[in-house]
Parts: sequence; C-alpha cells; structure tokens
Amino acid sequence: MYNFTNYLSSHDRFGVPGTVEFQINELARKLKLPLEEILMAVQEVGLDRDEIREYIRDRRDRC
Repeated sequence: MYNFTNYLSSHDRFGVPGTVEFQINELARKLKLPLEEILMAVQEVGLDRDEIREYIRDRRDRC
C-alpha cells in the first residue's frame, strides 16, 4: 500500500515536486552557491542556470 506521508515528505521539502528538488540540488552543486539562494532564484526566474546566476549576482550587488 502507498504511504501518503512518504509522498508528502518527498515532494514538500522545498515546496516543489521531487524532480524539481533534484534539479535545485544539482544547480546548487554546479553553481557552488547556497541552496537557499538557489531556491529563491528558482522561485523568481525558473530553472535556467544563467538566469539564476544573474539573479543572485544582482541581489548581492544591491546589498
């Protein structure tokens, strides 16, 4: 029988589906940036690596 609790925990860790979670973790590893920054950028600009890099650079420049 399928366990609904496991489904929720595997899909709601970052509030995104499991496959997107894998992509976010891969982006954080490849870009060598904190996962929290990657997650914020993904919510704003999507999963494009160049857009994420530019978004984070712009955020850091503003601070």
